[in-house]
Amino acid sequence: MFQFLRKYDKWILVVGGSLLMITFLVPQAIQGLAEYSAQTGGTWATVGTNEESVTSGEADMLRRQTRLIDLLGANSPLGQLGVGTNPAHWYLLVREARAAGLVGGSSSGYEVAQQIGAGRTDLENVTPEVVIANLGAQAGLSPQQTIATLAEVRGVTQLLALVGTAGRFSDTRLRSAAARKSLGIAADVVVIDARTDATIEPPEIDEQRLTDQMTAHAEVLPGAEDATFGYRIPDRFKLEWLMIPKAAVRTSLENSPELGPVELRKAFMKDPARFGSAATTSQFSTEEARIREVVLDDLTDARMESIAKFVSDQTQFPRRGMNRIGLHYDLPADWASRRQSFTGLADEIAKEFNLPLPAYRSSGQDWLAVEDISDEARFGALASSDTDLYGRNRTPMSAILPALRDFGGSDSIAVQSGVAFPPTFAPDGDLYLARVIDTDPSRPPADLDEVRAEVRADVEAMLRYETLASRLPELERTARTDGLRSIADAYDVPVEFAADIREANLQILLQYGIELSSSIPGLGTDAEAIGAIVDRAMTLDQTRPLADQPIDQRIFAVALPERLAVLLVSIDKLMPLTEEQWSGLAANQGPLQAAITQDLAAFDPASVFGFEALKARHAFERSREDEIDDEFADEAPAA
Repeated sequence: MFQFLRKYDKWILVVGGSLLMITFLVPQAIQGLAEYSAQTGGTWATVGTNEESVTSGEADMLRRQTRLIDLLGANSPLGQLGVGTNPAHWYLLVREARAAGLVGGSSSGYEVAQQIGAGRTDLENVTPEVVIANLGAQAGLSPQQTIATLAEVRGVTQLLALVGTAGRFSDTRLRSAAARKSLGIAADVVVIDARTDATIEPPEIDEQRLTDQMTAHAEVLPGAEDATFGYRIPDRFKLEWLMIPKAAVRTSLENSPELGPVELRKAFMKDPARFGSAATTSQFSTEEARIREVVLDDLTDARMESIAKFVSDQTQFPRRGMNRIGLHYDLPADWASRRQSFTGLADEIAKEFNLPLPAYRSSGQDWLAVEDISDEARFGALASSDTDLYGRNRTPMSAILPALRDFGGSDSIAVQSGVAFPPTFAPDGDLYLARVIDTDPSRPPADLDEVRAEVRADVEAMLRYETLASRLPELERTARTDGLRSIADAYDVPVEFAADIREANLQILLQYGIELSSSIPGLGTDAEAIGAIVDRAMTLDQTRPLADQPIDQRIFAVALPERLAVLLVSIDKLMPLTEEQWSGLAANQGPLQAAITQDLAAFDPASVFGFEALKARHAFERSREDEIDDEFADEAPAA
């Protein structure tokens, strides 16, 4: 026995040790397998009315897939929805894409990998296999799982695109919109504008009310779109300029030797077609006066170009060798004394070209805004004078001034205060040379006194409007009993006739796709006012005479708080959509659909495919609502 044990002791130790190890490990293995089964087979969520179960194992796969989606970038359609941080959101999107039949097989996922590789212009030879391997390694997915996930990404992306571009208009809706937009209304109107009304005396206004009004709108520019009030100081500047009249240059050339008989004949014989005559001596004799005018015009244009080059050279000379910062000059502290004086330049121009002294003008101490230079009585044609220095199209002075470096600058127009602009030519040929000598960039008002007059006028208008708005029921009653004329007389305003109030001109809409509304006397193309009138007109029976319909539907008042005005309307006639007009619109629905789209809010993918919307649509419930995936514990679920 002992000999047997000694002979096989190694085998006994190996077999016995293995049996002992198995005895100890089997219970732990069984317990581990049970725990793994519980973790992966447990219910993570339920979905649908029949409460389909989503297991924890499936949830683990979803987490890895969302890791891949996160790698695709925040600017992708899925990234913008926040899918990369919410596995439940991804599960529901894939569920909808599969139900729509949009999730393809492995070839679809492979094509997505090809597209990703082709988009990597920073690297060469990025094959689909490399893309699949890289994405899978970072997301913890096998190549097959990565391809399947990319196929699902394509399906969900197609679903978002299909819904986002789907038609939103039924035939009924199109016809209803056409009937509204084309409805023509003839009406008498009275506009009581609180800004100009002199019949209502505003109460005393304390300083605090003015200060509060200024503070509330200090950052808004006057006249800004959709803004009733604005007190921000616009970009302002002080300007000096010279003007050389073309007529004076022409007069200075009247006795030019180049207008002698011999020179005129040479010009005629060189290009007779230019003068509209045959190259004969008899023709020259009869047309000499006209030929002289043409040649004089040529001489004048050439002289104007010479003057422009001269003044450009003179103003550039002090800047030669000067350093630049980007597109602009780094002007020294004493530049004001070194730069070319415009009054001195005017003397040089007069001497060089034998001209009367060019007129020098300056805005003095007055601050100017760009629109101010459109005042031709003060600035002549300076605003419309232009240059071809800044591109293919000529650039007018009204576009050069806003490009000043002091006002933010421009990438294509390099101009700055203290430096003369290039010479510009007005439509009538006059030459201008201008220079901004000081600037005050746009800013909020420093104090109330800087905009006191504007603020007071606005507050007084607000108070008058409040009074008018409170009288609205009374104004309507008076209009219905005594007519619009009685109200017009009381407020010293006219009764105007609007012959055709409508939201869109059908002819222009069909031809050009532009929704051009009509104009109301005293208000212009005010969309709020036109919309209110059309709303009331749509309630009228278009098959019955207007006189037989309730007066409160035909005569009414409209408050316009954005305009600080009250509008009174008496509808006289309706011009509804005809079958012929509808036939034209039905044959070409594109412009009408575009017009309706402008009235609708833009499609928001989150409203349809956001997590909360999908959760409600699919009756999705997590097994524990307070459970948060460890990987995304620091990130909020996508809305």
